[in-house]
Amino acid sequence: MKKTVLALAVLTLALCGCGPSEPGKSESGMMTGLRAIFAFKACTGKLEDRFGLKTISSVTSNDMDPVSTGKPGEWDVKFTADLTEKETGRVTRYKGVCHVRRDKPTTLDAAFVKEIRPATDTVRRINPR
Repeated sequence: MKKTVLALAVLTLALCGCGPSEPGKSESGMMTGLRAIFAFKACTGKLEDRFGLKTISSVTSNDMDPVSTGKPGEWDVKFTADLTEKETGRVTRYKGVCHVRRDKPTTLDAAFVKEIRPATDTVRRINPR
């Protein structure tokens, strides 16, 4: 399973490097969709790292607002996301902005909002940075 996910990530990354041949033209819908998938995965990874989350089994976000920042493929994605941890089943909500750039690493400005469904026997405190 990991090899399949890795292969898809590499393919998506390779295709993300393909942009319009002329700077003034916009990208195709397929390229925009692939970039959105890559951005979603990158932002989820940043949330895991920043808040010290265990393995994530699912992410639900009904509130994603990608705003183009000028160049094709560069967005600021405002989001509210509910993440479910695989081991504990705990569901926590985060809100923030994921900054996706073509020539720079993805960055994240996010905050813990609340715990939706607590784990049965686990207590965790998050120190703000």
